[in-house]
Amino acid sequence: MKAGIIHCRCSKCYTVPVRKRIRKRSPALNLLSLPEEVLLCVVHCLSAEDLLSVRAVNSQLQDLIDNHSSIWARVSFRDKWPCPNSLWLFERAAEKGNFEAAVKLGIAYLYNEGPLLGDEGRADLCGRKASHFFSLAESLSCPHADPFIWVFIRPPWSPTGSCCKAVVFDHLKAECDNVEKRGPLLHCLARVLQLFDDGERCSEAISLLKQSSEAGCLQSSYMLWEHKRKAAMADPGRYLQCIRTLRDYACKGSWEAQLSLAKVCSNGNPLGLESKACSDLVSQLFWSSNSASGRCTQGILTRGIKDTMRYILVDWLVEVTTMKDFSSLTLHVTVGCVDRYLARRSVPKARLQLLGIACMVVCTRYISKEILTIREAVWLTDNTYKYEDLVRMMGEVASVLEGKIRSPTLLDYGEVLLSLLPLERRTTHLFSYICELSLLYSDLSTPPPARMACAALLLTRAMHHYAPLWPSQLIDYTGFSKQDLVSHSVLLYVKCFSQDVPKDYRHVSLTGVKQRFEDEAYYHISKEKVIDFKELCQILEIPEVEPEMEPPSPTGQTADIHTFLASPSSNSKRRRNDALQAHRESFVATPTVELSNQEEMLVGDILDWSLDTSCSGYEGDQEEGSEGEKDGDASMASIKLDSLTEAEKLKHCRALSSDEDSFCETEGGGKKNEQGQEHLSSSSGYSSVQSISPSSTCSSSSPLIPCTFKTFTTSEHTASTKAQPGFHLLVPMQRPRGTSSKQVKRKNTAAHSGGEAEEEEDEYPANAGFLSL
Repeated sequence: MKAGIIHCRCSKCYTVPVRKRIRKRSPALNLLSLPEEVLLCVVHCLSAEDLLSVRAVNSQLQDLIDNHSSIWARVSFRDKWPCPNSLWLFERAAEKGNFEAAVKLGIAYLYNEGPLLGDEGRADLCGRKASHFFSLAESLSCPHADPFIWVFIRPPWSPTGSCCKAVVFDHLKAECDNVEKRGPLLHCLARVLQLFDDGERCSEAISLLKQSSEAGCLQSSYMLWEHKRKAAMADPGRYLQCIRTLRDYACKGSWEAQLSLAKVCSNGNPLGLESKACSDLVSQLFWSSNSASGRCTQGILTRGIKDTMRYILVDWLVEVTTMKDFSSLTLHVTVGCVDRYLARRSVPKARLQLLGIACMVVCTRYISKEILTIREAVWLTDNTYKYEDLVRMMGEVASVLEGKIRSPTLLDYGEVLLSLLPLERRTTHLFSYICELSLLYSDLSTPPPARMACAALLLTRAMHHYAPLWPSQLIDYTGFSKQDLVSHSVLLYVKCFSQDVPKDYRHVSLTGVKQRFEDEAYYHISKEKVIDFKELCQILEIPEVEPEMEPPSPTGQTADIHTFLASPSSNSKRRRNDALQAHRESFVATPTVELSNQEEMLVGDILDWSLDTSCSGYEGDQEEGSEGEKDGDASMASIKLDSLTEAEKLKHCRALSSDEDSFCETEGGGKKNEQGQEHLSSSSGYSSVQSISPSSTCSSSSPLIPCTFKTFTTSEHTASTKAQPGFHLLVPMQRPRGTSSKQVKRKNTAAHSGGEAEEEEDEYPANAGFLSL
């Protein structure tokens, strides 16, 4: 190239290509590029199904998930139940420390619901598996929670054949020798033995409690203290040492010991402390009540459960409590479990009744000696749900609540207040009445239970004109002044004694609590005239300004509320037409003279009343003499149905009502029928709970009277009824007193929660599994 010559950049004189600048792109960031600590936090939030999907994506993720037990311990099995395809997943998570998986596996094997094991040796195999996972669940439960697995294996046990509960008990007893944390297991075994009436087993229970106490179980130590308390009261020296021991248990964190110590100190000063020290000891119990209940209510409202829905559910639970004669404490603990569950998990309204009855089944086993069996609970929901639905919901409740079934209630703090300043019997019933009315409203569960108990006592004393209204002794022992409680007392008055209460689909007010306290045992306290708001303000010395109340369902649509009121538990129930509804509202109970298409088909098949006892579950979950369902043991009565004239319909319907008074054929029959109508006009928004149940037929009402019925004939049954004007219908007949009654039900053909609805809508919303003939 010659010097001084400048070449152009054309292709002829400049053949060297121009260098292009290539920008280096930064590597793309993905999930795998995150630090392992961050990646673990992401994986911890996945459900079981999502975890398996992520595990199958990449080998690095698979190694991460398989090598970290904390992932399996925290994986969620929400709305999932062990089945043959997912059994390995539950067992792997349980062995890695997953509490939810261990609880669900224990219940699944106990009731044979999910694993689908064969009949041969099923009780022994299921019992061995259930005992292993129950023991694992107890070891994984919260350290401050009371042992709980005894709730599922407690008596009654199966009177015939091998009982899976008994097998679980034997395996747990044998496992106590090889487990490090044997204290909770020994406590559970002792609680089971205490429920037997056998003196030898009760002595063995005391021995197990001593071993459990020596192993460090604080609950067993407290139960031993209760056992020795009566014997120590005769000797002042022994009683003083007994109270000091109770104080030690209270300082260690036993809530039952703290409650008992507060009752003892409020009723006297057995420790010989100064008055100030004694009052401070009691006030600590009231101030230790945190605001967890307020967080529960906020969680309920944010998860779509409206106040009206909750009101209907609690009102129905009150009816069940009254019918089964459960204690008020059982009702309070049940509602507390419902609220705590709803604060953590969202529940569709179609399964809200299932949640309520599942919580009651669990709480009755924990508190009461008489339990609500699973089959009876299903019957109470009008077979809206199946046996397996309730078993699975019990597993959901136990796992979500982490085994913490018992929680402080208004009644617990009320007992301390009443031991401090006793009231008259009638005033005490008024206090209990206000406490149960407060359960119906979610707004009243927002404050701590200790504060609400004091507010209820202040309102009670004001309504019965006690003076002074809030003595200085209550201020010293509770730490609450009158000014601290006035606003809550006014809220209690406005809510509990308001005339604007929710109504069911028949536009009938729901007053289950009021009916409960109309009984003579409560001195008919709910019939007592309530002071007006102006007089209350004068007694409380506050200005007459009624607090502004929020609408019952601020976020809900009217159509949704009416749907929930009409069919709160299932969309498979067929609704009545308007004409039939208007005609039936005059009946004492739910009549069955008009037969639906489905029932006519059942009549054509002679109504299959047998219970399929070969399905999931076993007969160990039965009350003695009430739930031995066998096909050949049911008493049946043959009733002849003939055509009926319009003038005779009402008479026969009343004669076959489920009301006791309606069976009388005396001159006062009409008056008794009016009383039955009044009772119907205040039933629950759910299917009404009557006084007849599978386990109470021996003592609740008179037997069915064989009567000649007449029915509407259709072309569908003309051929089957040519030989005679009517046809024979088999209905359950009550057995005489003193004999064991057998539960007899229709087979549940309605679609349950989560299933497909039937093409026809249910015509009978009554609760009973029996036909109310």
